[in-house]
Amino acid sequence: MNISAENIGKKYSKKSRSVTAVQTTSAEFESGKLTVIFGRSGSGKTTLLNILSGLIKPTSGSVTYDGKDIFSLDDRELSKFRAGNIGYIPQGQSSLSALTVAENLTLPAALVGRDIPDDEVEKMLKTVGLTDLKNAYPNELSGGELRRLAIARALINKPSVIFADEPTNDLDDENTRIVFELLKKTAKQGTAVIAVTHDTTAADHADTIYRMDAGVLTKQEGIKREIA
Repeated sequence: MNISAENIGKKYSKKSRSVTAVQTTSAEFESGKLTVIFGRSGSGKTTLLNILSGLIKPTSGSVTYDGKDIFSLDDRELSKFRAGNIGYIPQGQSSLSALTVAENLTLPAALVGRDIPDDEVEKMLKTVGLTDLKNAYPNELSGGELRRLAIARALINKPSVIFADEPTNDLDDENTRIVFELLKKTAKQGTAVIAVTHDTTAADHADTIYRMDAGVLTKQEGIKREIA
C-alpha cells in the first residue's frame, strides 16, 4: 500500500498564538520500502507520523492510501481502516503488565475479533526472537525484548503499513541493530514501513531518508552518511 501526503500542514493554538508543528509539505511512501525520518526532539516528526497514520487530522492537505483519502472517512470508518491496515509501534512501554508475552501479542487481533492460531503465534515469536519468553510477563523482559514484542504486536494483524515512533529509544547498539533489521525485513516482505528516530545508525537500513527540522520535511538524496 502506497501513501501520499499532499500539502499537509499542522498548526496548534497555544496561549493565543499559533504554533506550526508541521510546515506545508508533500511526500510519498512506498510499499516494500523502509522510510526513516530523522529529527531532534521537538522537530515535528512525531506529529507528522501521527498525521500519516490517521491519529490526528492535519490543518491542511490530504493523506491518501492507494488513492483513498483517509480524512474523508468518518471516525468509525477511519478506526476500522486503521485496524485493518495499520500497525503502530509507539514510543516507550506499551505492553500490558498483567498479560504474558503471548497474550500481549494476540491482544491487537482480539480487539478486532480475530483469533490467532497457535502456530501463527509461535511463528511470530520466533521471528522476533521471543519464543522462550512466551509465558513471561513484561516486567521480566529487557528493553530490547520489550521493543521486539511491540514490533510483533504491530505485525500480528498483517498490516499493509507499519509506523514506528522512536523504535530504538534507549536501546544499546546490539538491540538497535536487531530492531532495524526486523523493520527492514518487514519492508522487504512488501509492507510500507515508516519510522521516525534521532538514531542516525538507522540510515544503514533505510531505503528512503527524510530529515525533519523545525517542522520542515526534506528528502535526503544519496547522502546517507551525512545526516548526523
